[in-house]
Amino acid sequence: MGNKTEPKIFIGVPVSDSGAMNAYTAHSIGAAIISAGGLVTDFILRQSCDIVSNRTYLVNAALATDATHILFIDCDMTFPHDIIKTLLSHGKEIVGVEYNKRKFPLEKVSEPLTERSETELYKAKFTGMGVMLIDLSIFKDPKFGLDAEGKRSAWFNFGRDSHGQLVYGEDGWFSNVARDAGYDTWIDPTPRIGHLGLYSF
Repeated sequence: MGNKTEPKIFIGVPVSDSGAMNAYTAHSIGAAIISAGGLVTDFILRQSCDIVSNRTYLVNAALATDATHILFIDCDMTFPHDIIKTLLSHGKEIVGVEYNKRKFPLEKVSEPLTERSETELYKAKFTGMGVMLIDLSIFKDPKFGLDAEGKRSAWFNFGRDSHGQLVYGEDGWFSNVARDAGYDTWIDPTPRIGHLGLYSF
């Protein structure tokens, strides 16, 4: 399932309750909008302490427009100016990028399903949603968001074990929901991505 029409990109930025966005992230977004040459039709920030609520709100806001895709950008990321056209070029329903957690030693935010590549698109079990392009048509698919018993489940949530320990975040949850509906999560490892903290990880 994919859109055949001219893409229209809705940029959604979930922001914590502190309301802070890194200046380098703001610059990256501005440069990406200019570079996309009119493909970006909406740009919304959603501020809340609840990342699940933020992402859900932004998807619903995007669905209420004529956008074809939502581009999630977290408020602590840097990326190349041509990121929108780069991710669109793959023609995938879900495509993210490779980047590190904000910690040493460096550790990727993704878990690959196929062999990890430094140069080619590859399939992931899950990856972070710091920079992720999603075809909005998947949210309109009746089977998207159905669990194994056919009951409706959330698009985003936190996965916990029987002891209440966090197993994966809302990004991993989303990839699992997508995979259950027949949609793969892909990673483009080629864009140079920064995950900003005390350093650019």
